[in-house]
Amino acid sequence: MNPLAAHLSNFQESVIREMTRKAIEHNAVNLSQGMPDYAPPAILLEGIDEALKENDHQYSITYGRKDLREKISDKLENYNDVLYDSENEITITCGASEAIASSMLAILNPSDEVLILEPHYENYVPLTYLSGAKPRFVKLGQNDFKLDEEAFKESINDKTKAIFINTPHNPTGRVFSKDELLFLSDFCNDNDLIAVTDEIYEYIIYDGLKHISPASIDEMFDRTITISGFSKTFSITGWRLGYVAAEKQLMSGIRKVHDYLTICAPSLLQTAVLKSFDLGKEYYTKLRKRYQINRDYLFDNLSELGMYPINPKGAYYLLANVSEFSHSDIEFADFLVRDQGVATVPGSSFYQKNSSNTDTQKYVRFSFSHKLETLQEAVTRIEQKLKEK
Repeated sequence: MNPLAAHLSNFQESVIREMTRKAIEHNAVNLSQGMPDYAPPAILLEGIDEALKENDHQYSITYGRKDLREKISDKLENYNDVLYDSENEITITCGASEAIASSMLAILNPSDEVLILEPHYENYVPLTYLSGAKPRFVKLGQNDFKLDEEAFKESINDKTKAIFINTPHNPTGRVFSKDELLFLSDFCNDNDLIAVTDEIYEYIIYDGLKHISPASIDEMFDRTITISGFSKTFSITGWRLGYVAAEKQLMSGIRKVHDYLTICAPSLLQTAVLKSFDLGKEYYTKLRKRYQINRDYLFDNLSELGMYPINPKGAYYLLANVSEFSHSDIEFADFLVRDQGVATVPGSSFYQKNSSNTDTQKYVRFSFSHKLETLQEAVTRIEQKLKEK
């Protein structure tokens, strides 16, 4: 008898986290995982001190602190153009990942299928299988990664129940336009689909573009589960604080799963992150400027090296074409991380297994969620490694 569940055979452990382990092993610059080397805002560290003084060491209410949910409700109304009731429609989770997991487990049945945009962040597929459902992949446009309406129409069937929407998009950096989201609204309403939206990079957006939450589009509110968090915006990925918002009926199921999955997010850190709402607009302006400088530096230098990178409009990842340097993305990523090099993520990890898509082995993903001097060191090492090759 196999002691492990059968659905575990459908996916492997995270390639992204594996590349971080390789970076540590080889003393490489780690541009694989979205793990900023910036310090959090000082005001959040002050929040930890205050929480310690309050002896805030026990469970919070399962759904999260009431005052934190109220702050998130205000933020969602003012920034995202969606009005969620803090008492019944918002839950604080152990990171956006737990928010996604709780949502998937709450809405999916074994016979259901979920549409996943390809390429995709690697967590979506395992969580679909762990929910008992099956993924069905919808290819984004080749080279431009725009939504392909025909691909959507070909993907739908009577088993389809939900769709993942990630904007700004990881790994491509696409920021979906209002026209694209209007199409998705029509598509979801015509086919009675639930949209699960991952908006964790909502503040990290470039070139004057504006983040649009899918739930704010006509007739999408009641069928959308909106997910975000604090980790990327405030460089606190290890705090594991996210949140999920949905209309009351959907939220009742999500809360039921969340209650038994994690009970509550870390109480002390919930108290500390309240301080983030005291930060003014200047913080977010500097955040975008900082990462846009990083993006431009990495894009320009990888272009000079002949990697033909794709210029992202949001998030802090960049896909670079390495087909001129190697037969496969995995081979190139392994080469680059060895001997004190640079850790990246093979692009094929963002595509389904045995994909027929010819792009799957063309790219590696670089994270530029780091100080500029870290990126400069990485570029120097890449140049040296390519000379070796």
